[in-house]
Amino acid sequence: MNKTRKLCTGLISTAALLLCSCASTKSESARGSMVTAPAAGEYTFVISGEDWGPATEKLIVNAGKTVAPGDVTSDAFTVSVHALDFDWTQMAKIMVDKKREVVKAYTSDISGNKTDKPGTYITLELPVGPADSLSSPFFYDVKSGFNDWKTPYDFRIESRLFSEPAVKAAGRICPGADTFSTASLTTGNIKLMYAWYKPAAKGKHPLIIWLHGAGEGGKDPYILLLGNKVTALAGDKIQNIFGGAYILAPQSPLVWMTQGGTPYDLTSDKKASMYSSAVETLIHSFVAAHPDIDTNRIYIGGCSNGGYMTVNIVLRNPGYFAAAFPICEAYSDSYLSDSDIAQLAKEHMWFTAAATDTVVKPADYILPTVDRIRKAGGKDIHESYFDSVLDTSGKYKKSDGTPYEYMGHWSWLYVLNNRCTDNGITIMEWLASNSK
Repeated sequence: MNKTRKLCTGLISTAALLLCSCASTKSESARGSMVTAPAAGEYTFVISGEDWGPATEKLIVNAGKTVAPGDVTSDAFTVSVHALDFDWTQMAKIMVDKKREVVKAYTSDISGNKTDKPGTYITLELPVGPADSLSSPFFYDVKSGFNDWKTPYDFRIESRLFSEPAVKAAGRICPGADTFSTASLTTGNIKLMYAWYKPAAKGKHPLIIWLHGAGEGGKDPYILLLGNKVTALAGDKIQNIFGGAYILAPQSPLVWMTQGGTPYDLTSDKKASMYSSAVETLIHSFVAAHPDIDTNRIYIGGCSNGGYMTVNIVLRNPGYFAAAFPICEAYSDSYLSDSDIAQLAKEHMWFTAAATDTVVKPADYILPTVDRIRKAGGKDIHESYFDSVLDTSGKYKKSDGTPYEYMGHWSWLYVLNNRCTDNGITIMEWLASNSK
């Protein structure tokens, strides 16, 4: 149940963003996936961004010859996968060899869109789901705390329609993530990769800044785009609310919560992340490079480690952002001085968390922080506090028929699915309505 509480805060200030003076260099890369057209006997992954992360929903196979649509049926194919996986009962990496069900099969174009004409490309739809680890191309390393692409993650596709099994991957298509461009910005000795999205419509547009969680750090923006379903921000449902919005998603080489390069080595100064100045420089540089961004409508938010960084950047730059939306933020209430609380009370913020979060316990984070902000007189602070994190799509259920339950830490699902509400307004509608 969504127990949304509206708190009080004052008007946002108009102080400018403080930037570091170190030199920076930017490197752009082209938009688009890493895919190349599969040659005869090869296949291409089609990877979607789901609530639980990425999912291999389709394989596009080049049959090497023209195939009639009527010959393509799901029972004409045998698909197996050889993949790295993790056994949570043994807390160990394992190698898995298993058959995969073919849900649907049909002739298609090179992108996996169904056609009713003979052709060389065949698309196989595979089952996906939050409890199906083999549907995910990501591997979460519990030792490093990072997500990465599974290696190996190899499929073998056999069929009477092929002269030989298809065993080589040509590349991957990520329909949601491929709408973003990727780039890097080097500030001093810190290089930040980032993903960004530009709306198609002309005119002035707001900017939404997303700060990822600890597991999505590294040097590959596709990890952050797919790991937390950030692609939803560029989807039609959310974009239509804003009339088109820019998205900027920086990637931390390690975790945001570090001062000297060792994860979580924060000392007494909790605002001293080694990445704070680099993120600020990236924001300023990005805004300057895109004059169609409405500087009165810049929003910032993120989950867990990114929730920490959201609060960090807001505190360092009072009044710069039109609104902020920290989610299961790892900014302990004990980090916040009374003066910090007084500043947050002047901002426009929407906090989100779930009672079942055992990673960032609400009793030490969101609950006391929001209460202190209320007492400080805040007027536009909202809080969505859920009992648990449940599937909102209706597709996934437990054995008893009730909605599938995710880890309590995953409350970002409610935000990215725009399921946080207060007095009839959703979190995305609220964001879009805020302007300095």
